[in-house]
Amino acid sequence: MKAIVDTNVLVFDTFEDSEFHMEASSGLDSLDGWGLPSMVFHELVWFFRSQKIAVSRANAKVKEYMTNGKTTFVPCSPDDLVFATSRMRNHLEYNDLIILSAAGRMELPLYSFDEALKATARRHGIKLFQR
Repeated sequence: MKAIVDTNVLVFDTFEDSEFHMEASSGLDSLDGWGLPSMVFHELVWFFRSQKIAVSRANAKVKEYMTNGKTTFVPCSPDDLVFATSRMRNHLEYNDLIILSAAGRMELPLYSFDEALKATARRHGIKLFQR
């Protein structure tokens, strides 16, 4: 099975002391493929910046996820922009809606720990990855 992977899954996978580290890592291991939208990489780098993670470590993690044999890079499309901007109720929803649109466009389930995003996915008929 393949899935579109949300940023929080990569964050939990990266940090062994995080709340959902084991679940994130085992979930990623169980998937045959990871669809990683371009927005996920932007958010991952912004997260590292907010946590004052060394640039060298951020570079290494981005490269690790990007070059993993399971990874398919999913560029943002014009349809993703239209989907997100036409549905956002505030600017804070934009990033998640871009990721959600990629899942819908690629017809893949979404793998996320974000309960609000999962509820939005359900409303839009996008399946969720469940182990």
